[in-house]
Amino acid sequence: MKKWFKVTTTVLVLALSLSLVACSSNTPSGSAAAPASSGASTSAAETKTIKFAHWFAEDHPQHLSMLKLQELVAERSNGTLKIEIYPNSQLGSEDVYDQSVSQGTVEMGCAGTNIQMYLPRIAVSEAPFLFNGWEDAEAILTGEIGEALTDGLIEGGNMRCLAITVNGFRQTSSNKPMYSMDDLKGQKLRTPNIPHFIQMMDCLGVTSVPMAMSEIFNALETKVADGQENPYPTIYTSSFYEVQKYILESNHMFSPNFWIINEAFYQSLTDEQRAVLDSSIAEAAAYNWDISIDADNDAKANIEASGNTTIIVPDEAFKQQMRDAMAPVYDYFYQKDASIEEWVNMVRDYQAKN
Repeated sequence: MKKWFKVTTTVLVLALSLSLVACSSNTPSGSAAAPASSGASTSAAETKTIKFAHWFAEDHPQHLSMLKLQELVAERSNGTLKIEIYPNSQLGSEDVYDQSVSQGTVEMGCAGTNIQMYLPRIAVSEAPFLFNGWEDAEAILTGEIGEALTDGLIEGGNMRCLAITVNGFRQTSSNKPMYSMDDLKGQKLRTPNIPHFIQMMDCLGVTSVPMAMSEIFNALETKVADGQENPYPTIYTSSFYEVQKYILESNHMFSPNFWIINEAFYQSLTDEQRAVLDSSIAEAAAYNWDISIDADNDAKANIEASGNTTIIVPDEAFKQQMRDAMAPVYDYFYQKDASIEEWVNMVRDYQAKN
């Protein structure tokens, strides 16, 4: 009996020794076996997929910048973050996916000022003739003044603005001439279904035809609307110029885009994942501003080269008439929220000093 016990004990010790050797061979060379994790880390993090919705065409600067973001996140997250991009309103029109981001069924979206439904102050970033040019818009919207614009979005919409990017300076296209204020009166122009757009068109004597982005081309082609207004890259990449005879280079507003993320999802990321996402967003957003100016110039040149559309550059008198006509829109904004006028004053103070 004692002899059997000694043999059995020897076998058990040998087996245990072999087991320990086998376990140690699975540990990287020069590394100790990892202790039990006391919290989330990148190496142990669950892989998270981010659905990123937008309405632009796939050759638009917005989509190209999101591809840049996708690449950066894939490289930096070691596979723990994955971004899936859904262009061309694949996840619904902007108002639909904005709500989805708020509710958490879509993680990220590229929003316009439609998110004023959650934070009214957002809308004034599209006030008529607010910005003096590309450098002015970028400096204001990507700095502390831009941060002040979106402050409160988490509380109001369960979403966080990770970056303010570019839609661009908006131009007006139509199948009817637009050489004067009188030419504009009575024209039917598509606008987003957003109140301040309709207010601006009313000031110009234009009849607004609100509709989703995905419906514009057909509306222009079938003459449901005489025209529309959008930045040059959108007019070009969405082929609106193919069914429009004239473009008035009105530059009547600058439209920003807000890269938004559901706040609960953002907080569900590990510290490492948030750091990767934040740094990647910053780089991709800067890239978006860089390529958008060139894209604006290229789109205009391509439209001119098509020979299909006449571009009208208004003289200073016509520009001032448009500014004067749209001035009452500021009163419309100021009546909505006291913080709106405060924000515009921040913009004006910056512009006076720079």
